Amino acid sequence: MIGKQIIGKSFTGLLNYLFSKQGASLIGGNIVGETPQELAAEFRFSKQLNTRVENPVYHAVLGVPSGEYIPDAKWRAIALDYLEGMGFDKNLFAIIRHTDRDHDHIHIAASRIKLDEKGSCVSDSWNYLRSEKLIEQLEEKYDLTPAARSFDKERRSPTTGERRRLARTGEISTREQLQTALDRATADSPAIAILIDRLNEQGISVKIEPTPTGELGISYKLNDIAFSGTHLGKAYTFKGLQKYRGVSYSPEINSDIVTQMPTLASNQILQTANSKPDEDGNTDNDTAGDTGINNTGNNTSSENCNFNPDTYTISKVSPTVESEDVFQDKPLNAGTNSPDLASQWQSTRESLVENACLPPELIDLLHDKGWIDADDQTRAVFTLRTLTGEKTGSCTLRPNGKFSIGANAGTSTRKYDDSEKGIFWIATQSDIERAVIASDPVETLSAIALDPKFDRTPTLYLSIDAISSLPIDFLKDIPAIVVGLKGDEFGEKLSKEIIEILPQAKRINPGIGGWNGILVAQVQEAENQSDEIDETDDVLEERLCDRSSGLSLG
Repeated sequence: MIGKQIIGKSFTGLLNYLFSKQGASLIGGNIVGETPQELAAEFRFSKQLNTRVENPVYHAVLGVPSGEYIPDAKWRAIALDYLEGMGFDKNLFAIIRHTDRDHDHIHIAASRIKLDEKGSCVSDSWNYLRSEKLIEQLEEKYDLTPAARSFDKERRSPTTGERRRLARTGEISTREQLQTALDRATADSPAIAILIDRLNEQGISVKIEPTPTGELGISYKLNDIAFSGTHLGKAYTFKGLQKYRGVSYSPEINSDIVTQMPTLASNQILQTANSKPDEDGNTDNDTAGDTGINNTGNNTSSENCNFNPDTYTISKVSPTVESEDVFQDKPLNAGTNSPDLASQWQSTRESLVENACLPPELIDLLHDKGWIDADDQTRAVFTLRTLTGEKTGSCTLRPNGKFSIGANAGTSTRKYDDSEKGIFWIATQSDIERAVIASDPVETLSAIALDPKFDRTPTLYLSIDAISSLPIDFLKDIPAIVVGLKGDEFGEKLSKEIIEILPQAKRINPGIGGWNGILVAQVQEAENQSDEIDETDDVLEERLCDRSSGLSLG
């Protein structure tokens, strides 16, 4: 038998829905009324016993597999046992049978407010887990067909590779070993600290840390192989352990088990006008979770082509930040302020703006931050940083368009693990909701130039050239990830590797020429049109935006 529960506010809305189905019939209850209106009136009476309850409506659905039929009398007995087991022993309820599906099922409408002196409310704590255990008992009592448990439903199935490995070697994958260990360790709904101890005894390390969205996430490591809870299944996430396994967690009691994940340093964020909080601390972000730079493919927004200097603002340096982490007004190369190197930067800037068609306001701001500069050969040099803002080196744009990685005079001498390797990245806020992965720094800046949501959605733009550079721990819980690497053989191979590690990622192929090729083509086409038609700058900008309407990164 399967069961589902919903808690709501409106008795009238629920009853109108239940009786609207063809063949619906009232087969039981403790209420006198027979129509939706009569039943709703009686249910509303119970609300007067406790007006503090905002969601007094309880709706449960019980069903059996297709081909199995249960008489009305037996359904009534099952429903009464179910209600009593869920704590509805002194509550108004009605049982409605539906015949609109292939499988036989009933709906139970009940009031959560008890008919006692206090008008107490039935708790909904752990109701999912309680319902599942209760259904197991009812299946045995009434000889019903067992349903799949959340231990099976809420765990990710083995991959094709894992199945083949099992058939070939007989070895159970690390994923399944972790799932089984967690199933056993959570059988009695322990506290989170006890669960961690049990897993540690089996050689499984547990890491709990804030995700980029601000919620807590959990990961497990066995035999040097780590999986996030999401990759094991819904029941193994931090929330899932509590919802499906009844694991208890108290922020006050268990604060010591949470690892503080490094956050993007305040002085490392390129804030935008719309991302800055207003007087009430709110931001103008209404696109959370949107995966693409332009999901609709119909982009006529001026953000795609018109870069206003006022759109970008540099975050102020926090007074708590160490001086060695501050990049503003700190050039890449010693002596950059000399007249010769200053002129070299101007030449490099002109190349980035005129040849790569990158927005000059963006280039200037990044140069002021110390994230772009020029070397003594007038080549563009981009700073590589960890996500906490520490410089690890630089990469240089060579005349052939390729990049070379080199050490930076200001690089720290300490060793970095894979999660701390320096990359070129730009973020518009610290509470990241989306990530866009590009092939190199020029591609990253081009993606920004083509992104109409640059100043609306908190986004991390980054470029990587190897899977080892990917900040997996930071990205694994970001809901929307665009893999926008170039469409060459290397880019396709690396994209597949990224998506295997980050299943929520979506591949958007900009072609072999990449985002910069698209950007340059759009700018050149707009300029050609401006030569043929005498039009104002405003009209030119509008035409350029229109030309970008077919571009879609989502």
